[in-house]
Amino acid sequence: MKKIVSVFLATALAASACATLAGCDGDNKNYPVSVADITIETEPKDIVVLSDETADIISYLGYATKMVGRSDEVTQNFLSVAPSVGSAKTPDVEKIKSYAADIVFADDTLDENCKEQLTDAGIMVLTIASPETTTELETAYLTLGKVLGGTVDGARTGEDSYKKLIDAMKTCKAETNSNVTKTICYLYLNGDKLNTLHSGTYGDMLLGYTGAVNAAVNVSESEIDTKILKVANPDYILYADEETLQFIQNDSDLKGLKALKNKQTLMVTKEEMSRMGTTSLLTLNKIMNFMYPDRVKKSSEDTSESVVPSAVEGATTATKAESSAQTTTGAAASNGSVEGQYNIKVSGLTLKLDDENNNVKAMQQRLFDLGYITDKGNVTGYYGEVTQKAVKEFQKASGLTQSGTADTKTLTALFKSDAKAKA
Repeated sequence: MKKIVSVFLATALAASACATLAGCDGDNKNYPVSVADITIETEPKDIVVLSDETADIISYLGYATKMVGRSDEVTQNFLSVAPSVGSAKTPDVEKIKSYAADIVFADDTLDENCKEQLTDAGIMVLTIASPETTTELETAYLTLGKVLGGTVDGARTGEDSYKKLIDAMKTCKAETNSNVTKTICYLYLNGDKLNTLHSGTYGDMLLGYTGAVNAAVNVSESEIDTKILKVANPDYILYADEETLQFIQNDSDLKGLKALKNKQTLMVTKEEMSRMGTTSLLTLNKIMNFMYPDRVKKSSEDTSESVVPSAVEGATTATKAESSAQTTTGAAASNGSVEGQYNIKVSGLTLKLDDENNNVKAMQQRLFDLGYITDKGNVTGYYGEVTQKAVKEFQKASGLTQSGTADTKTLTALFKSDAKAKA
């Protein structure tokens, strides 16, 4: 029988709860596990993950060490140690087979021919539907926990991890302590139509934990009328890409919004908003650091600490160690130097995509002062795509390799008194 299953998360929990156990003691207490119409006989040891959203949850569950391969769409820095197997739609089937993967976690973009080849090779393919609500998200955690860890231990991991995620978000919200209600919205383009995160979605929940109110809370579908948005007039606008920002700035109904006038806009990619595990906490902290600048102000003795140490609690031990190594920089240089002015020491330091700490914020401030970052709202301490683009532009202007990673050579050039300003 071909082992193909599409797990629709609204019903997957009930299906997985019907697992037939071969005894409830000893090594057999967790398996087999039944999901929809298939049975997983033993704990999966090696997995390939094609869906970036599923990979993010698997990371937060603590099962990233099982990943022997990932798709090109799984771009999270903390998962980059797993080799690429090509795109999520048409992965390299032969490479996946060579890894002897037990399960391939896919999404609905996977080519049917590739799926057929994988199942013919005896590799189980689980197609995970993207959670759209918080209920479906909780179900996803429980289901993936059971698949990867079993009906007892895995289910407990799924339940505990989801609770930890929500508790971490609640902790972030509690930090705001504001009596003034602010409004926020997330905007992206779908073709030539402006879309938003409406009430009841995961994104709406994420925005709620910033301490602000989603300006689109009364909108029942993704597409939003610009006239409605004009009336809502949010205090903060998050936008998916530069094209979306240009649309907002050029639209007659929107160009007068106070968020634009006050430069309270921040680019947050669709991937950052849709990933629902480790990345979700990084994204929440990025947004809150933008909204509440005082939140990331640290005394000089705290410069070695990550701004969001809790954001990677669900990741693997190796990921935690890597993050710690990247954010430890030692004391700042003397106050008379450029480094001292920005409270950073660049010797031996490398900063890259997805890093989040005070060193990143110091670099962003320097890039802003030199004209490579044009929106003050992007000086957040989080190394996202806007920062990566700015670093590349500085590297180009300075005759350096345009990697987008701020290595020691780049940072040394950036913090020189005669650093190249943007023309």
